[in-house]
Amino acid sequence: MEIHYTTALREYMAEKGCSDIAVEVAASNHSDIEVTEIYVRLVSRKMLKQLRKKNYRIIETSTGKVALPPYRLHYAPVVTFGLKRFLVFKTITCDGISL
Repeated sequence: MEIHYTTALREYMAEKGCSDIAVEVAASNHSDIEVTEIYVRLVSRKMLKQLRKKNYRIIETSTGKVALPPYRLHYAPVVTFGLKRFLVFKTITCDGISL
């Protein structure tokens, strides 16, 4: 599996001073409809150590480290992390990982 970052995400990571990314699975079952989603966030080195203790798989990349959850996810041969902007809000996107 190859991991790529967009230029916008690299610039944002440098601006924030973070080089590590965590991929996590969020589930909500508080209603009649269950929702499970993948979300991606920047994490500190301290948080990365905590995720390692929770059996997350840590992958070293040229930009930093990526923590992948111990759940059964489907990975494409190429995974791309990017940055999406909506007004003043910024979110990290991920292409190539699905439930």
